[in-house]
Amino acid sequence: MRRIILSLAGFVVLFGLIAPPVQSVVPAAVQAEPTSQARAQPEAKTFLGTILKDGDKFVLSDSATKSRFTLDDAEKASPYEGRTVTVTGNIEMASNVIHVESIQEVA
Repeated sequence: MRRIILSLAGFVVLFGLIAPPVQSVVPAAVQAEPTSQARAQPEAKTFLGTILKDGDKFVLSDSATKSRFTLDDAEKASPYEGRTVTVTGNIEMASNVIHVESIQEVA
């Protein structure tokens, strides 16, 4: 009888140690507002490449890294088609899109 009780106590302790932790769920209305730093826009970066037309969109092609980024502003990009430029903007990594702030031709 003593063995059975010790075995059961051992199982309770063992399974108590390996049980997954309980996570509390906080309703969305109670969650804190994001800080101003979390809401801040990412810092703009500069990209070097050639602007090419791809269907009805314009892309920035970087021959050094063999990458292509879709440009979100065709109006700003169209005058530079076929030219080497620097594009300043924020990149959305999930969709590989650059949100264009400015474009300058490289001399």
